[in-house]
Amino acid sequence: MTRLVHLTDLHFGRERADLVAPLQEAVRACAPDLVIVSGDLSHRARRAQFHRAMAFLRGLDLPFLTIPGNHDVPLFNLVARMLFPFRGYCRAVPGSMTPEAELGPLRIFSANTADPHSLRRGILRGRDLKRICAGMRRTPEGGVNILVCHHPLREPPGFERGETKGAAQALPQMRAAGLQIVLSGHLHHWAIGLGITPDTPQPILQVQTGTALCGRVGETDHGFSVLDIQPGDVTVTPWLADEASSFHPAAPHRYLRRDGLWHIADQRVGTGVSPL
Repeated sequence: MTRLVHLTDLHFGRERADLVAPLQEAVRACAPDLVIVSGDLSHRARRAQFHRAMAFLRGLDLPFLTIPGNHDVPLFNLVARMLFPFRGYCRAVPGSMTPEAELGPLRIFSANTADPHSLRRGILRGRDLKRICAGMRRTPEGGVNILVCHHPLREPPGFERGETKGAAQALPQMRAAGLQIVLSGHLHHWAIGLGITPDTPQPILQVQTGTALCGRVGETDHGFSVLDIQPGDVTVTPWLADEASSFHPAAPHRYLRRDGLWHIADQRVGTGVSPL
């Protein structure tokens, strides 16, 4: 069994200060093999915000993997946004913007979907699609291919805005290449097992996690996901923030893979709505 923690949308610079230490403590308590952060480390792509985000992640004392989100691109500095949009992120975050990892049977791939030409929407670039599909085809039989991206490749009910250019066309190709699980953020909304019901299994298990720390007015879906994975068997447990600024596990969602499709293993229905 391999354990992942999925964090997304930290938004340092507009974070809930009362949640920072409890979040760190809760993630450490889960003892994951890897922490995956799917973008928006910062709120406005400023040096100090990236510094605080990285201090938080390094303070976990756990291995982690990060990708940029749309908020990790400068908003007001149009020259930087157009000419070197990811310079601040790359200076703060060492390594590739599309990192990969291998943990036992898990093969983790990532795509940078942030688009400097759009304030909110993302893009799945052709070069990333080609790289990801080629890598997934090399995964040994019995392996589990996971994709990490900031923008959702499929949107839950109420969020059908076409957030990710190229996603609809890319999903069949990635499915054919062996994609099994997608981890994403951006919407600040929970959607675990999107589209999977007792009568409609799906080839891809999509886990849309709420915001970890964003402190904008009206934000309520604070938390992170814990995934316990072995080939053909995944349990996703959302950890949610309460009114006392503590994080606690909610009911787990378990899925079993049969004949290339993910099936619900219990009575909870993954309809793409919040587990709250």
